[in-house]
Amino acid sequence: MRGSTGSSSAEMPSAQVERRSEDGYTLEEIAYQYSFDHKKRLGTLNRASVFVEEEEKSTLSFVIVFKDQHPKWPPKIFCKTNLFLLPKTDTLPSSPVTVFTEISSLNTSQNHKNHEQKFLYAGAHTITRIQYLMPRTPLLIKMLESKFTGPMNERSEEAWNKSLNMKWAVVDLKTVEEAEQGSNPMEPLKEIKKKGVSEMLEEMRLGESSGGKENGNPGVGDKEDL
Repeated sequence: MRGSTGSSSAEMPSAQVERRSEDGYTLEEIAYQYSFDHKKRLGTLNRASVFVEEEEKSTLSFVIVFKDQHPKWPPKIFCKTNLFLLPKTDTLPSSPVTVFTEISSLNTSQNHKNHEQKFLYAGAHTITRIQYLMPRTPLLIKMLESKFTGPMNERSEEAWNKSLNMKWAVVDLKTVEEAEQGSNPMEPLKEIKKKGVSEMLEEMRLGESSGGKENGNPGVGDKEDL
């Protein structure tokens, strides 16, 4: 009898909390769902490989709207990385593309430190307009001033010059009509496999080699790369 109480307690199944899409997804979950090898490779514009006549080509797969990086959102996003993924302006509006938006309430310095940013599935959108801003032009300077204003976006002179010397794009996105929305690509959510020692060492190597400035995690990385 004395041993039965402990035995029955140990055999009780643990309660599982139901996962809802409103709870959002981590960058790691998004990366794993889209078969990316590492969450830090995610940025604003993200590609997927498709095969056309047995030739592998890259196409825009999904967009991540990071908090405090797109002051004109919605509907505009500012970006400079992976611009080659954008469709040609004479083919707009584009085919639907998935959009994720960062949940504001969880965007704290502590959450960034622990890589706990969460993103909502914001549905399918089409690109309706693209405006390219060339390096050091008045329009680019005006856009960067709006993008990097505020205590969360303090920048050094070196960072400003780096941004000014790049080509940027202002992209307008429009939500697809509800009747034409597809299913949430994050459902069913893939179960992330436990990482081995070699994978964890590789993640550490990536972080050290970039100095914490990889795309896709603005809390610990370089926000201009988004």
